[in-house]
Amino acid sequence: MSDPTEDRNRPNDLTGRQLGEYTLLRRLGRGGMADVYLATQASLNRQVALKVLKPDLARDESYVQRFHREAQAAAALVQSNIVQIYEVGEAEGYHFIAQEYVQGRNLKQYLVRNGAVAPVMAVNILSQCARALQKSGELQVIHRDIKPENIMLSSKGEVKITDFGLARLNNQSNDETLTQVGITMGTPLYMSPEQVEGGPLDARSDIYSLGVTAYHMLAGHPPFEGDSPLAIAVQQVKDQAVQLHTLRRDVPEELCQIIHAMISKNPDDRPVDAKQLLKDLQSTKVDFDNDWETILERLAIAEPGAGGETDALMSNETATARLEATRLLQDAMKGNIRQQGHVSTWMKAIGLLAVSAAVGLGAATINPLPDPLSVEEIAESRVPREESVEAQLEAAYWGTFSLRKNDDDKKREDYLRAVIDYFPLDQAEEDRRNVTELVHCRAKTRLGELYLEQKEYEKAKQVFEELAQLDDRLWSHYRLMGFAGLAATYDITPLEEFPGGIDQRDDKVRQALGQIGGDFHLLNAFMRERAEEIFDNYPPDS
Repeated sequence: MSDPTEDRNRPNDLTGRQLGEYTLLRRLGRGGMADVYLATQASLNRQVALKVLKPDLARDESYVQRFHREAQAAAALVQSNIVQIYEVGEAEGYHFIAQEYVQGRNLKQYLVRNGAVAPVMAVNILSQCARALQKSGELQVIHRDIKPENIMLSSKGEVKITDFGLARLNNQSNDETLTQVGITMGTPLYMSPEQVEGGPLDARSDIYSLGVTAYHMLAGHPPFEGDSPLAIAVQQVKDQAVQLHTLRRDVPEELCQIIHAMISKNPDDRPVDAKQLLKDLQSTKVDFDNDWETILERLAIAEPGAGGETDALMSNETATARLEATRLLQDAMKGNIRQQGHVSTWMKAIGLLAVSAAVGLGAATINPLPDPLSVEEIAESRVPREESVEAQLEAAYWGTFSLRKNDDDKKREDYLRAVIDYFPLDQAEEDRRNVTELVHCRAKTRLGELYLEQKEYEKAKQVFEELAQLDDRLWSHYRLMGFAGLAATYDITPLEEFPGGIDQRDDKVRQALGQIGGDFHLLNAFMRERAEEIFDNYPPDS
């Protein structure tokens, strides 16, 4: 038997390989612990999702044993809203989990593509997830990593939680948990306070993570964000989330109250279990009108295609444009858009309807806007190229985080620019464009902050102007960051750069601040501190 940890010549992608009775057809995704492949199982002639443990983790035999034992225990979770585990095994030196293949996309992919969801969809997803957690609670299994990536959406509206194979039995002692072998379970963006602090966990920890996921679904972003896992973890323990009803006026008050109860810092203030959560959700006044049919149609067209034929792409573009136009028009008519956005929303919806008609006639050509950051190529010797834009951003975060402040500003800049230069938006595949643009937004926000610290006025202005020009419906969070950055940039730019002198400078600062309105709470800590300080110096009525 060969050892994958010692074979340096094996490709990272196992597509085409045979592992036991499984033939790996194509890679579906990559994670920190495993790669997932679509595979066929010869004995039953069915498709499965094969999760293959990364070779570096397989070096620790104690981890592998617990991985197998706990995944086998999780296989007892047989419920329609849980991705079923078929087998845990090993072949050709690779350890794997064979599980149910759900044809569709995960919730994270849906949110990246479509943005915040309607209340009816949030309640439906929450209810189905709660049924899954109710079953796991009966068997005292804690998932510990509930997040959008682990919630699958099928084209029929079915919701299934995956990755229970990496859960922990609640009746095991601490020395039997996976964390004892160096694997930190959970994701800081969705991790409960008690999980962050390493305390004892029960079903209410999963309810917290599901609550954060629900908040993300409705707000369009998680309640806590930061530039490092540590910064986010600290917020999970200490900070209170912005009230949902201040972000979404169309979400029923009782639903907002349920979600905020779910993300209470004290576990005793949350629903006691998934059964209680289901009961609470049944009391919400959610309008189940034609919205659900629209959601199902969107789920159907969101399924990743394998062929890539022109007619199929045309059909998907047409359907997507029509659905987006319909959603925007409904929102405008229901008064769910902020007042200053009414005109642009109506025009955007009309434009999308026109695009859908043009695409249907084969007359529309979509040309991505060029990236205004015209920067020279970065030498890979300074910043290695990663396999994906997400991995490149992670490398930038950890690379810059590890540098001491002002230790090497040039390298700090190179790390962040590499995210944009190595993965330009106009070269991204169609189904990766939104992901790429989102990652670019995060990198550019950090880049703009760096330029502010360096007093590189023109560079900062260039980055923040692009963020300020983003689509307000899809990227409102980063659009506000752009305006805050512009206000901060104008404020520190020397007066000689303004032909109209101090009056012109002050007008530009006030105009940028005016675009933020009262949404200072949506800015990150760096930009909020600067925006509030500038606001005190430039009151609107002065």
